[in-house]
Amino acid sequence: MSRPLRPSALAAATLLPLVLTACGSSAAGDSSSGKEDPSTLTMAIIPSEDANSTAQHYKPLVKLIEDETGKKVVLQKATNYAAVIEAQRAHKAQIAVYGPLSYVVAKKSGVGVEPIARQLLTKGGTPGYWSYGITRGGNKDISGLSDFKSHKVCFVDENSTSGYLYPRAGLKKAGLKDGSYSKVMAGGHDASALSVAHGDCDAGFADNTMVDQLLIQKGKLKKGDLKVVWKSPLIPSSPVGVSTDLSGTLRRQLTDVFTKKANADYLKSKGYCEGDGCFIYGYWGYVPVKDSDYQTVRDVCATTGDPQCKAGS
Repeated sequence: MSRPLRPSALAAATLLPLVLTACGSSAAGDSSSGKEDPSTLTMAIIPSEDANSTAQHYKPLVKLIEDETGKKVVLQKATNYAAVIEAQRAHKAQIAVYGPLSYVVAKKSGVGVEPIARQLLTKGGTPGYWSYGITRGGNKDISGLSDFKSHKVCFVDENSTSGYLYPRAGLKKAGLKDGSYSKVMAGGHDASALSVAHGDCDAGFADNTMVDQLLIQKGKLKKGDLKVVWKSPLIPSSPVGVSTDLSGTLRRQLTDVFTKKANADYLKSKGYCEGDGCFIYGYWGYVPVKDSDYQTVRDVCATTGDPQCKAGS
């Protein structure tokens, strides 16, 4: 599936860096009331790729939220997955785009977050995605996860579902223990895939959208540069969570925006974007979500026993 980005999607949206200990002042004011209606909404994004690309992908969505709510939306790309969790815990982000694992960790650790929607890759499709185990195209030494032994392996982040948790479960199932391979944290799905393609890692992991679509559309990879040697079970797609500090009215309004209007068809029909530029980070849009959709992630955590499933950092 090819969705080249259109020029209209390439103008940068407002995006500021989000770090774990240096977030800006809360736009929410008194965070204890549970009835906040701030004039500015900060939306934190997990670090899937570089900041400029993140801003480009989310620009139509940011404008839609601003028009529907009458509020300014500040988009912030987190420096790591834990920063998104801590931003909502500290009342610095009213909207957060989590990975499945970071959402589970946030919820378990007491962050006041309510899931309102989750990503949908194709209209009418299944709301989920896959982790890929990858190596360079033409590498005949690696044809499965068991061949990752004694090699330098790139992961995304210890709080990444498809870039660490499911890969770790896959490696354990393949008989590889900690220390059987050299572990590298690349920081983003794009960085992990490109590190493998460039030979900085012998093998690695990234989500299917990054490998199959985004890096090829942007000309950073050509088909055949990477070889997929493993595909995870279906992972429930990434949720959007809103702070429970917000008023019920605003939470319902944001839920309606994401589940009824934040999709390529609506954005295109209203002139927010053109063609493939209306796909949000490569996804068609969002659908309703419930907390129990992430039970499979909790089950994998129970299997692997990875500490980040409990600590969230």
